[in-house]
Amino acid sequence: MVDVADSGNGWTTMKRRKVEKLRREFSANVSHELKTPLTNILGYAEMLDSGLAAEADRAEFIRTIRSEAERMIGLVDDIMLLSHLDEGYSSDAFASVDLGEVVLAAADALQAKAARYEVELTVDPPKSPLVVEASASLLAELFHNLIDNAIKYNRPGGTVTVSAAKESGRAVARVADTGLGIPAKETSRVFERFYRVDHSRSKLTGGTGLGLAITKHIAQVHDADITLTSKEGVGTTIKVAFPSAIKGRVKSSQGRSKKRKK
Repeated sequence: MVDVADSGNGWTTMKRRKVEKLRREFSANVSHELKTPLTNILGYAEMLDSGLAAEADRAEFIRTIRSEAERMIGLVDDIMLLSHLDEGYSSDAFASVDLGEVVLAAADALQAKAARYEVELTVDPPKSPLVVEASASLLAELFHNLIDNAIKYNRPGGTVTVSAAKESGRAVARVADTGLGIPAKETSRVFERFYRVDHSRSKLTGGTGLGLAITKHIAQVHDADITLTSKEGVGTTIKVAFPSAIKGRVKSSQGRSKKRKK
């Protein structure tokens, strides 16, 4: 029997098989990521319910249950956003957005977290409005993820510098850190779903493993180029270059979308 849809088109078959393989891998990863916190929650809940938990341990068990529940909520939120982006995002919803304001708002929202990690977070804003056609909420998500990662994978006394400027007619933003850096062999994979360079650190910081995958998708939605340069032990810089900076007044609100606790 001949599959009419694939007749004479081996490329279509290969592409379909690749998509199916990625879908299976994604489902397996989601199952694993959800099973671990659920197992922890069940274990601690059973100890509390049975009375086996010592009084001195009860508060810690409750904190762990809450932390694991928040981790699952964050994972579900990220999966839903990725699903939304995979389905396609219409540029009809775009408006004129000041990139400088979005960057400033994202950095401001993460100043307290930077302080907790003993990381200095600074912003070098554009000299004048840097307007792009975009979704303000998606850009807020993109820069939140980039700055959040730069803080979490840093070191006490380290720095994160966020900048935005017009370069060769394009609106360009950078997030640069003096953190742990990424081994050269890993840099091509950091934007993959659920890929983690440092599994132990990701677990400690509560990451879902989807932040950079979401960032990449959001950049693609805006026809923006995203590039990463990193040196292990020195730091990482991620650059996002939008197609063009436009003239005109900003039409849309720059307010950040509501973020979950991380």
